Amino acid sequence: MARPGLIKNYIADGMLGKYRIAAVSTGADFTATQATGVSSPILGLTELGSDNEVHRVDVTMTQTGEVTYGGDVMPGDPLVSDAEGRGIKLDMSLYAEDNEIWVLGTALESGKLGTVGSATISPYLIVK
Repeated sequence: MARPGLIKNYIADGMLGKYRIAAVSTGADFTATQATGVSSPILGLTELGSDNEVHRVDVTMTQTGEVTYGGDVMPGDPLVSDAEGRGIKLDMSLYAEDNEIWVLGTALESGKLGTVGSATISPYLIVK
């Protein structure tokens, strides 16, 4: 069960899905976009997301939150974003060519594709 910490409201740069990884938009100040992979600088997790009608989004930035899994995940797995902002297990062999990898935090429960699971929100950057 997630116990969200700091929740901030941001301008939404396009549509952000429910329980997805949100990233800093480089296009404008205080703007969130949906993460699209390991190069997206992570803000936190969305709850309700946004759509084309809503131009704001709440992002949980600390402690724990809920994220949609993009594949098989086990407790303790470090999570990164897939192309759709879902949390997937970090496999360093898949990112051999990437110089920087943004990690959301750690999975707290197991799940598979489509599961909404709990994770820590403690973004960090791996620089190779």
